[in-house]
Amino acid sequence: MKHPYSDDYDECCNQAKFALEHNDLPELINLPNQIDEYDTIYLCYPIYWSMAPMAVLSFLEKYDFSKKTIYPLSTHEGSGLGASVSTIRVKAKGANVLDPLPIPGTLANRSYNRIKNWIESH
Repeated sequence: MKHPYSDDYDECCNQAKFALEHNDLPELINLPNQIDEYDTIYLCYPIYWSMAPMAVLSFLEKYDFSKKTIYPLSTHEGSGLGASVSTIRVKAKGANVLDPLPIPGTLANRSYNRIKNWIESH
């Protein structure tokens, strides 16, 4: 992002809430030149305020996801995935968005095997 979120957790959450409330899609930098060569995309993101960060939505609006498969993987702090998967289905037009893997943020650093098994099962 051109203006990244704060490293401070509380401030980061406040920034994410402000962006969501104002439908503020941030400008992204250092994006891949293209994603045409990929058929499968693992989209990993945290949940802020029951939603994927607005930066994820900016990313989804930049590319054509027709005929691509998206596997959402998200961390959360008790809210689950909120509306993130349904929003991804809307924003990633033409993509086949499959069942997500939600991981509680407090367990993220101990979820390697769970993530590995989830990836291998597809």
